[in-house]
Amino acid sequence: MSETQKATNVRTGETTDAGLPTAEEAYVAALLREREGYVTHGREDRVNAVDAELKRLGVTRADAHKGTERAVTKPRERRTSR
Repeated sequence: MSETQKATNVRTGETTDAGLPTAEEAYVAALLREREGYVTHGREDRVNAVDAELKRLGVTRADAHKGTERAVTKPRERRTSR
């Protein structure tokens, strides 16, 4: 669950509650970004390692991707110079 902290807008001076991720939430988000990169580049061995860590943390794939929608793009082909 996110933590809340008071934040002040420097331009308007308005005070609001800002939601900050917990350390575990930030770690899970980083693992998911890392996993996306491995999927994009076809590194199944690394994807499996990240999935194992997510499982160890008790995060299911359905929980991890709840409310997220992402565009799928193909990785660029590397050009070789001759």
